[in-house]
Amino acid sequence: MKKSFSTTMIIIGTVIGSGFASGKEVAVFFSRFGTISYFFIFLSFFLFFGIIYFFLSRGSHALEKLTSSKFFSALCLLVSLIFTSSMFAGTFEILPQQNSAKTLLMALLVVICIIVAKRGIKSLAFLNNLLIPATITSMAVVLLSNFEGAKAASFHQNGFAGLLFALLYSVLNFSISGVVIAQSGEKLTKKQKAGVSFVSSFLLSSFLMLTNCVLLSNPEMIGQDMPLVALSSGVAAALIKFVVFSGCITTLFSLVWTSRLALKRFGVNFVMSIAISIFLPLGLSMLGFGSIVSFLYPFASIVGAGMLLFLFALPKKC
Repeated sequence: MKKSFSTTMIIIGTVIGSGFASGKEVAVFFSRFGTISYFFIFLSFFLFFGIIYFFLSRGSHALEKLTSSKFFSALCLLVSLIFTSSMFAGTFEILPQQNSAKTLLMALLVVICIIVAKRGIKSLAFLNNLLIPATITSMAVVLLSNFEGAKAASFHQNGFAGLLFALLYSVLNFSISGVVIAQSGEKLTKKQKAGVSFVSSFLLSSFLMLTNCVLLSNPEMIGQDMPLVALSSGVAAALIKFVVFSGCITTLFSLVWTSRLALKRFGVNFVMSIAISIFLPLGLSMLGFGSIVSFLYPFASIVGAGMLLFLFALPKKC
């Protein structure tokens, strides 16, 4: 039970980053397509389940095959760095505006990233077990406080494009986190892996659905960099800032570990890997959170889709 809980928290922690928690990813990949986005999110549940169960069941062997290629390792690193820059950018936007406080908190965050890069999955499990339950509870409160019923938006875009974006969204969130998922589920039984896959997929798709309902009820928020932050007020405003911050750092830690593993395969020493996996995306984050999610995420998801297709095509005895 403890192992299943820890693995579920790790999976959610790798996905519930700044884009998910702030509502920006939901707006870009679902809500802007109008009413039909409800169906796409329902479809995403099955995509989530299949991908998570694949990584828990076959991920370790498949990833060994994948990472034996320097080309695929380089692609993995590229996508991971894009996501890492987004997490840093989201953290920048949510931190206090006082320069001294922001500098101190970012310095502390960088130190923790270095520790995670050094210690790996044990540090991830500890941090996610601590933060994710509080994050899930807070996000539920925020969404329910802004929920006004499932209303259809008055705008619609091409439904076929929406289907493509739903597929891209699924691979966007798991193409890189698959490394962490595979490692976290190595000691689970087959039944536990199925249970973890279901619970993780159900929680993630439920939050997607509720967030989509809130955004379609407030379509003027869909274009905001952080829709749920812009929409919330009072206690909900404080809670959503905690959710975004927690989502940023838990996803950030997973990405730093993933980048560190990719760089290790290229023979990069620890100091240089820290510079590349942490300080390079920190500089890239200056592009801004909204720009990274709107323009770099779709590109990264296409690259991730190619990697996932390669993994799924591998024979079981790879």
